Amino acid sequence: MKKILLCALSVALFVTSASAITTMPTDSPVPVSQKKGGKKALAEDFKDAKLVTLQGEEVSLSDYVGKHKYVLVDFWASWCGPCMRQAVVLKEIYAEYKDKGLEIVGVAVWDEPQNTLEAIKTKELPWHNILNAQTIPTDLYGISGIPCII
Repeated sequence: MKKILLCALSVALFVTSASAITTMPTDSPVPVSQKKGGKKALAEDFKDAKLVTLQGEEVSLSDYVGKHKYVLVDFWASWCGPCMRQAVVLKEIYAEYKDKGLEIVGVAVWDEPQNTLEAIKTKELPWHNILNAQTIPTDLYGISGIPCII
């Protein structure tokens, strides 16, 4: 399972870095990357959403991306058996690669906040977690099943 997730992560990072980009104004509030010729650019596939963290603060997905780190976003729920099994593997990957620039953001969808909090505590998930996202990110990204990693 760990090898499959590492392979999927590698492919996702390659596709993300090779994705088409659009010229954006330099004063854009969304994270941008440098494009040849000095113009600012943004990956077309990025869609932002405002959500609430475990600590109760409102954040946007753009708060995590574009910070010179690889960001893996894990959409999950406490009642999802495959999500809970995947969390164990993600913890191993995170422990191995967090110091090399990997950031994980867990986004709890279709779940009760109290159940999400209990799962985070029980599984000892060390990364940033967003609570009670419900259908906001799944509608935004067209996710129809979990676990789902982007």
